[in-house]
Amino acid sequence: MSQRRGRLEDNDELERAVDLVQQYYHLAFGALLLGFTLWNRVRPWNNYIVDGEVLFNGNDAWYHYRSTAYTVRNWPQTMPFDPWTYFPHGTDVGQFGTLFDQLLATVALIVGLGSPSDNTVRLVVLFAPAVFALLTGLPTYVIGRRLGGRAGGVVALAVFALSAGSILQRSMVGFSDHHIAEVLFQTLGVLGVMVAVTVARRDRPVYEQFLDRDFEGLRSTLVWSALAGVAITLYLWVWPFGVLLLGIVGVYLLFQLTIEFVRGESPEHTAIAGAVALGVTGVLMFIPITAAEFRVGVFSLLHPTLAFGVAAGCVFMAWLARFWDDHDIDTVFYPLTILSVLVVGVVFAQLAIPGIYDLFARNLVRIFGGVLGIGPSETAGTIGEITRMRQPAIALFQMHGFATFIALAAGVLIVVRNLIGSKVEPQQLLVVVWAAFVTAAAITQARFAYYLAVPIGGLTAYAVGAVLRYLADGDRSIVDGDGINVEAYQVLTVAAIAVLVVAPMVAVASPTNIDRYDSPGQGIEGWSDGLDWMEGNTPAEGTLGGAANELDYYGTFPNVGEFDYEDGQYGVLSWWDYGHWITAQGQRIPTANPFQQGATEAANFLLAPNETQANDVLDDVSENDSEAETRYVAVDWKMVETNGNVGGKFFAPPNFYDVSEVSQQDYYSPVYSSRAQSLSGPTFVHQRQAYYNSTMVRLYRYHGSAVEPRPIGVDWEPSTLQGRQVAQVDGQRAIFQTQTMEEARAYTANDSTSSVGGIGALPSERVPAMEHYRLVGTSEQSATASGQYNRGLLQSAAASGLGYQRVNSTAQCTSDVTVRIAESGPGQIACLPEGIEQQVFHDTAPQWLKVFERVPGATVEGAGPENATVQATVEMYNPASNETFTYTQRTRTNDDGTFTMTVPYSTTGYDEFGPDNGYTNVSVRANSSYQFRAGSVDNGTLTQWSGTTDVSEGQVLGVDEEPAEVEMNSTEVDLRSSENETDATNSTSDTGGSETTDETGGSETTDETTTSTPETDTATESGN
Repeated sequence: MSQRRGRLEDNDELERAVDLVQQYYHLAFGALLLGFTLWNRVRPWNNYIVDGEVLFNGNDAWYHYRSTAYTVRNWPQTMPFDPWTYFPHGTDVGQFGTLFDQLLATVALIVGLGSPSDNTVRLVVLFAPAVFALLTGLPTYVIGRRLGGRAGGVVALAVFALSAGSILQRSMVGFSDHHIAEVLFQTLGVLGVMVAVTVARRDRPVYEQFLDRDFEGLRSTLVWSALAGVAITLYLWVWPFGVLLLGIVGVYLLFQLTIEFVRGESPEHTAIAGAVALGVTGVLMFIPITAAEFRVGVFSLLHPTLAFGVAAGCVFMAWLARFWDDHDIDTVFYPLTILSVLVVGVVFAQLAIPGIYDLFARNLVRIFGGVLGIGPSETAGTIGEITRMRQPAIALFQMHGFATFIALAAGVLIVVRNLIGSKVEPQQLLVVVWAAFVTAAAITQARFAYYLAVPIGGLTAYAVGAVLRYLADGDRSIVDGDGINVEAYQVLTVAAIAVLVVAPMVAVASPTNIDRYDSPGQGIEGWSDGLDWMEGNTPAEGTLGGAANELDYYGTFPNVGEFDYEDGQYGVLSWWDYGHWITAQGQRIPTANPFQQGATEAANFLLAPNETQANDVLDDVSENDSEAETRYVAVDWKMVETNGNVGGKFFAPPNFYDVSEVSQQDYYSPVYSSRAQSLSGPTFVHQRQAYYNSTMVRLYRYHGSAVEPRPIGVDWEPSTLQGRQVAQVDGQRAIFQTQTMEEARAYTANDSTSSVGGIGALPSERVPAMEHYRLVGTSEQSATASGQYNRGLLQSAAASGLGYQRVNSTAQCTSDVTVRIAESGPGQIACLPEGIEQQVFHDTAPQWLKVFERVPGATVEGAGPENATVQATVEMYNPASNETFTYTQRTRTNDDGTFTMTVPYSTTGYDEFGPDNGYTNVSVRANSSYQFRAGSVDNGTLTQWSGTTDVSEGQVLGVDEEPAEVEMNSTEVDLRSSENETDATNSTSDTGGSETTDETGGSETTDETTTSTPETDTATESGN
């Protein structure tokens, strides 16, 4: 008896245990998945603290940090206008200064007890994406549960937690952009509408209840619809471009109301929910309006107008349905009438309000263009996140595994059930429309892919719920956990579904592999180093030249549209990618920024083929009515790198350049080695003379010095690869070298597929010196710290035939090689042939970032031989790279032997100028005085002329307007004496003849002779 009682008790305990599992398994799994979501995203956080400073990933995160720091000081007000970017205009920051930044500032104030330090603010911004991802998991679970029961909720959360690719990257610690906040609030907005239309379907509100003031009967519908409107508003407050969600809801309501009417149901209930929700959104969107016009990127009249438009559409469709019923019109004409109204409305807008029509048309192309085969513009195509998704099916599978196709099947099932007239919950179609919109947007612009995890998870949950209901013959107990009568085959089926959904995501998508997102990146580390130099060694904004108009970094400035900069305030020109770094880390004002403001002006300067055009661009990018000017130029190695496969950015500026028609092909083209099997195979880049003449290359590679061509060139053969015409190396070696320039020119004279120079730092023709730009400082970090840079160097060495060895230790490198770390694997070493790196790939040390200053330049006046070429050289030293380089310039003397030259580098007087009195604390300083040399031959006698002079910092800055004077003395050599022939040859080298001193102290051969009339740097510049 006791044994029987024991067995009964055991069974009772087992049933209670099973019951507990069924009641709470979803909570246990949900907690585990949420914990994994957070842990997987925060575990590399230590990598973002570099030398005690918190750094962020990407570009936009830095502006959110600035906006958050401003809001902390002015809570809850966000920045109305920012003069600390887009010099000389300033800008309305729009989407950077919204609810996202207010939330971060609020948390920082709470954590910092009302007065957070800068480090506290940075840490809050650092962890924000991972926390937003955790919060997004909650509504994701609710959506999954609404569509597929408890099991569906767990499945939806699993899809979100395990999805890789875009959603993982955008929610990693350090990627502190508003993207993951968009996902959270868009999900809340969709969930709000799901609840609102479901409640409306249950309570069936009608128009007469409003007339009778039956608010008790309307309460649930009104409350939930209003909350849905608030949720949609919060999304728009996070991201003004989020009008996309208004379009999603509008299209959904259009389909849902039409389907309900055709199905014989009243669309009035859903229409009331939609009208109330969008009406609330319209009212609330008046609060943040900053622009009394129709714009997408800032809070404007577009947002409430579009919300009210969707609400009015709901009211119209409900009225039209009653009209149809009252007049007993055939149901089929209802959707036809709706379609006709839409067509007439579009035609009317195109004719009557073409501006607004064009605005909507452009944004529709931005969302659906990829589906229709329409790609982004040439300029937009340079932005990685808005390029088209390549091979969408494969990409989506890699991000979401089989959940992608399960969700697709679920969406098709929901649509079919609606079309055949089945009773379908209205919230299901909403998720289908949502998924369709964001899929189309993601195909068009890869950035939108981070939205997909939630709708794919929701539709997968629906599929799982449908399968479980089918197994239970419609009994929802197995779905919702209300019973314990579960058969073994049902358990196995659920397990199979879980494996089908989860396993590919783990095996293929590798969601736990976060190597690509586990650090701020070497780019910001290299720039941060250089920007720290800029902040400490250049005058504060507003103090340039000794002015007293210092600009408050966290000041509040009214939205004036165009800021009036004062004397002493200045801009820093660089490529637009780096604008936010310059603002946030350097506390200087960039002329271009990642809003793509100033991109054209930046391209026009960086690609300027002569100094005159470069100066004109900077003059235009300056304040007209004050001494505010663009003073500095920042160039990093990526800007001059033409190989896009290793991070090069040179491809982008030609798409923005508008001085003349140019393309990338005008500057460079790839050359593929004979071993290349595809367009991604080993390659180097053949660079045309236009590349070397561009201002950014002259600055970064040569520091503004003149450069002579060398008798080294490239030879290739035309070929076809993957259906494209390319140049391909025929054999093992593309590089040739001759003894003289005459031999090199002869080698290429009759061969159109060869050229002198064109690889690395070797131009095909002489590059003249610059007179008004000097290197003043660099980052201490070299580009050689970059795996991308090294990989590009090795690719060029391999493809060009220069070769390299890959070994496991430096000891295995032979004595005639230079050691460089390769990216090919941990501990592997690449051994380059000795001298190749310096002779071919750069003339100057490749520091990550180089900062140049535009200066008036010092005037040098001198006297020497009549009608001769005078060459000036000065050796400069950069302590950051421990490198010396030689600045070289030449000019022609007049009939009386006098000459004038403008030089940008000083040799003395550095300690008299610095940030305290409004000037630069120049780090790059001279090791010597300027050396001047010239020569002439008359009746067999060589006359050598030489002289020296110093140039003060005051003269270069224009503070001291006195010219530097140089008097050249002469000595004579009798060329008819055979013992002087060697000395004579060397002497002509120093006077602009066949050999001149290069920037590294070596020699470079030219094709000029002493009897020619070489072009001067000044003449070359003015003639370009």
